[in-house]
Amino acid sequence: MKFKYEINSKGYLKQRESFDIEFKKAFQFGDSLAKYIKTIVGMANNRGGEIVFGINDKPRKPLGLQNNRFEDCDSLVINQFCQKYFSHEIDWGMVTVEFDGMTFGRFWVNESEIKPIVCKANYSKILREGAIYYRYRGESTEIKYPELQKLLESERQKEKEFWVKHIEKIGEVGPRHIHILDSYKGELHSTKGKILIDKDIAKQLNFIKEGEFVEKNGAPTLQLIGKITGMVDTESMPTSDELYPFRFEQLKSELGLNQYELRCILWKLNVKGDKKYHTSIQIGKTNETHKYSQKFVDSVKAVLKRYPNWLTETISEYKCK
Repeated sequence: MKFKYEINSKGYLKQRESFDIEFKKAFQFGDSLAKYIKTIVGMANNRGGEIVFGINDKPRKPLGLQNNRFEDCDSLVINQFCQKYFSHEIDWGMVTVEFDGMTFGRFWVNESEIKPIVCKANYSKILREGAIYYRYRGESTEIKYPELQKLLESERQKEKEFWVKHIEKIGEVGPRHIHILDSYKGELHSTKGKILIDKDIAKQLNFIKEGEFVEKNGAPTLQLIGKITGMVDTESMPTSDELYPFRFEQLKSELGLNQYELRCILWKLNVKGDKKYHTSIQIGKTNETHKYSQKFVDSVKAVLKRYPNWLTETISEYKCK
């Protein structure tokens, strides 16, 4: 999305807030952050959108950001909040942009592929457990019946179309020759085992326009008609230690924490399963070891530096769980 705005002769914005855009004068933490996330969740349940920071409300006049709060906000804090309070992943981002000699903050979100995103827990008087937030013109609020009915019907129709396509393909090819591609995990399941596929390529294989079996030297081959722009070179792939260099003891030393403090932080951030920050390795039949990325270390250090009371508050929450 390109950032731009138009102003009238008085220097005020011509554009008004709508279903896909909201203006804020300044970026704040605390309850305000919860309100921003509520807004973008409502947008994700509609058609996506953005919040622009640095725009005065009345009158709507571009001022630019007046401090560094937006730039200082760590994405790990927002990811943690979204995971704790909402049902599934939200495709969002935040960037600063320069325009007309001023700096603005953009908090954007794409339309969710799976709807609705549901609130999992209460937060102050801002979020309500079980609520579905939806973006209407100028506000994000709990969804009303007409929009909810339309949203659910659209999801049912998408699911029905997916099943029809899959069943038609199975009938055409035959169940013995079908292999299941898991584009989320990057795995191709066949009768002879499991094949790993680069995830970027796997995403491109969600929809195959044409496929047919051909005979070559007596062996059946699946011919894919389409374009794949990359291959996995297993010999040059980075090792687990390169991607996730920190085990628990190393993490404790790197962050300068004791064992209890680190356990509290890992409980609070709940990054297990998030490939940007964590992986696990099976050891034997029942044991596994956990490893963490440099990005995780950098993010925790940033949070500890910017929020001096965060560790103490996290430990108190952990004691009360």
